[in-house]
Amino acid sequence: MLGEYAVCQTDVLVVGSGGAGLRSAIAAANGAKVTIATKGPYARSGASLLAGADVMLDGKSLSELGFPGKPDDSKEKFFKDVLIEGFFLNNQKLVESFVDDAPARVKELIDWGMEVFGMEDERALMTNGVQILNALRRETKRKNVEVLEHHMITDLLVDDARISGALALNLHTGEIIVIKAKAVVIATGGWQSLFSFSTASDELSGDGLGAAYRAGADLINLEMITFCPDVILYPPRYKGSIFLYILHSLVGGRLLDNRGERFMLKYDPRVFEIATTTEWNKLIISRATICEVEEGKGSPHGGVWYSLNSTPWNLVEEAQEFFPDWKFQGTNYSPLMEKLREGYGVEVGAAGHYFEGGIKINENGETNIAGLYAAGECTGGLFGANRVSAATTEMIVQGARAGRNATKYAQETRVPDPSDKKIQRAIERVLQPLRRKDGVSPLKLRKTIQEAAYDGLGVIRDGSKLERLIEKIEEAETGDFLQLVSSTKRPHHNKEWVEALEVNNLLQILDISAKSALKREESRGVHYRRDYPEVNNDEWLKTLIVRYKDGRIEFRTEPVVTTDMKLPSGTMSYDDSIKKAVRDISHK
Repeated sequence: MLGEYAVCQTDVLVVGSGGAGLRSAIAAANGAKVTIATKGPYARSGASLLAGADVMLDGKSLSELGFPGKPDDSKEKFFKDVLIEGFFLNNQKLVESFVDDAPARVKELIDWGMEVFGMEDERALMTNGVQILNALRRETKRKNVEVLEHHMITDLLVDDARISGALALNLHTGEIIVIKAKAVVIATGGWQSLFSFSTASDELSGDGLGAAYRAGADLINLEMITFCPDVILYPPRYKGSIFLYILHSLVGGRLLDNRGERFMLKYDPRVFEIATTTEWNKLIISRATICEVEEGKGSPHGGVWYSLNSTPWNLVEEAQEFFPDWKFQGTNYSPLMEKLREGYGVEVGAAGHYFEGGIKINENGETNIAGLYAAGECTGGLFGANRVSAATTEMIVQGARAGRNATKYAQETRVPDPSDKKIQRAIERVLQPLRRKDGVSPLKLRKTIQEAAYDGLGVIRDGSKLERLIEKIEEAETGDFLQLVSSTKRPHHNKEWVEALEVNNLLQILDISAKSALKREESRGVHYRRDYPEVNNDEWLKTLIVRYKDGRIEFRTEPVVTTDMKLPSGTMSYDDSIKKAVRDISHK
């Protein structure tokens, strides 16, 4: 019956069963009862499953593990490089924990059965998301972690300024469950489904960020969004795949405009070299691709053309070491490769890929709410304004720390039961789309905001675009909650109801992200503003923080958290900042 709820109890609730969630659960299970709530299939959903992927650590530690790393590399050099790559917006304490913990966390994965396929460079071991998740899943089973599969966490419950649990929705039965918990770890990944073109699955809708924000958690630097170039736009069968992005990095190829010309050649030769030989290709080629589209030189579906005409096919075939029989993540790309061999171009574009911003945490995984922790891509601060180092390492390092500290908190703290008033308020919010007779279709609104987000909050931004996007968001909102309605009123297997809850999260986060991008009047890393094309260290080398207060967004800025690394000053052009950064990378 609608409005009723079941109750379960645990010590530590982990939200999400990707890499960060599983590693959090493993750490938390050493001394606490742990429950994982996952919206999708256990250990088979989210971004981790689709990871390419490599895990990174410093070359000296890699060589000590028996791999051909670089013995003269060090954690200190790795630390410095991550800061340079992040345009110094990184929380340096998070970076320290990242480089310090990486060797032990990677060794654990290997000990737990993760297969390593080779090395990408002197700091990166090649594996894939399936291998990582399989290793972590085996260990969570050994720890007897409880799993609530196909359960969406809709809201966090906070009493006396501390976490007391969460509200969950069983996506199959429609049953609402109050999960009493002493501590909660959010590990829900990003919100890629906000964009009409992305590299991730539709289930990544910012549920953890939305719940944390409504509970009063600080969010940080949500304007920082990485787009990945060379992602397949057409044919539709392969849309959103990073297969050609990886292939391009392995064997080369050419990017062409609609006249068949190599548009990257018109850029500064040093920028072109960086774009074609480093992982900085994401921000450089994505920007160049969108410029071609805006100038009317793009492909029919809003991208550019990828061609292998200039590459000897015997060199292309060597890539099958990484793509056996041209298969990748369960898809057979042989028909596509045959077309490329015949001389056809494939339409590729810049897709929403990764979020540097998210829930604000410290090096222990703690948020500003007592008992609330977070790990992985849903957090912000580690990579600053640009992620080059591996998100896979981020999720296992932060997951271990968040889980371990969540259990310590649960053991030492007396936590009140969730108040009935808070529970009923959260249930009422969740039930609104079912109870409402008239309103907006969540599916229609999702498509509208996806298109608006890709245009206004995409690779190239400016004040007028962002203002128009914010106006569209405000038009879609009424009061605190959207007027979304589910035409189907049954609670069980109601995808439209779930869609309404996801869209509510997406629109709230989009609003924050767009307003953050409008406030940051400079270009830095993946945040490029055409109307403010300089990196301004004097005025904008600081973090943008958001909190939900009295029904509205409250912004503030804070200095970057530093340890030993001195922050730069002055201003310079965006392209010059990239050239300087790559020149300063210590291991190149």
